[in-house]
Amino acid sequence: MSPRTRTLAAISATLMLACTACSSPVRTGTQVTANRPFTLRPGEQAALPRQASLRYVGVDNDSRCPTTVTCVWAGDAQVKLVFEQAGKAVDVVLHSADPSPRPLQQWTLTLVALEPGAAPAATLRLDEAPR
Repeated sequence: MSPRTRTLAAISATLMLACTACSSPVRTGTQVTANRPFTLRPGEQAALPRQASLRYVGVDNDSRCPTTVTCVWAGDAQVKLVFEQAGKAVDVVLHSADPSPRPLQQWTLTLVALEPGAAPAATLRLDEAPR
């Protein structure tokens, strides 16, 4: 296969994955239990304890190494979320290169895993914040 054919095939595959992700139904109301991982796709929203919610907006600045390539640096992706409670919305950004828990009101939020691809699913964990 010529380099041009490989490039066109890769672009076609990427576009097909992106279109599939866009056309799949968006789940809402995923019920989250503290101290357990949960997975969201871009556009999906989870119901958190204490009448709060978390919406996965998408990924920005994805410089992660493709799965088919060996890289010196793994790269980073910014996972954009919106946390809502008591009528107030707060933007939250997690980084794939920094899995440290982030404070979020009475909890901490951790990015456990981020799938590769154009519209990657994010696995998150909501834990009770230490008192």
